[in-house]
Amino acid sequence: MTIQWTTALSVGIAEIDAQHQEMFRRAGQLLDAMAPAASSGGDVRPLIEALQAYAVEHFCVEEAWMRDARFPGYVRHKAEHDRFIEDLHALAREHEARGRAAFASLRAAKWLTQWLDEHVRGTDSEMGRFLASRRSS
Repeated sequence: MTIQWTTALSVGIAEIDAQHQEMFRRAGQLLDAMAPAASSGGDVRPLIEALQAYAVEHFCVEEAWMRDARFPGYVRHKAEHDRFIEDLHALAREHEARGRAAFASLRAAKWLTQWLDEHVRGTDSEMGRFLASRRSS
């Protein structure tokens, strides 16, 4: 399963788009390592931790933009960010407990791919439109 940022996912803010590209790159590395056919068989925990650390950094930037602009969807948007971090923690714990079981890896890959796509395409696009309207006012 692959995941890739495309220009269709642009929110119109260069800093955030660049960070989304990096999030997708890191998520792709994790998905590649988790794939049942991955040859490394190594520990994916460092990749989960790297994605998690970058997500926290990125979410802080987005949340600052939203607070500064008084984005009305801030609370809901931040809740999605918080839940993503919690789910990544759960993924790390599950991986430690179960290893790279094919079912768990496929489920995690589906979740990660779906979350990033839906969040960026939906919630982040909404934020981007609001921020753009504030800049043009």
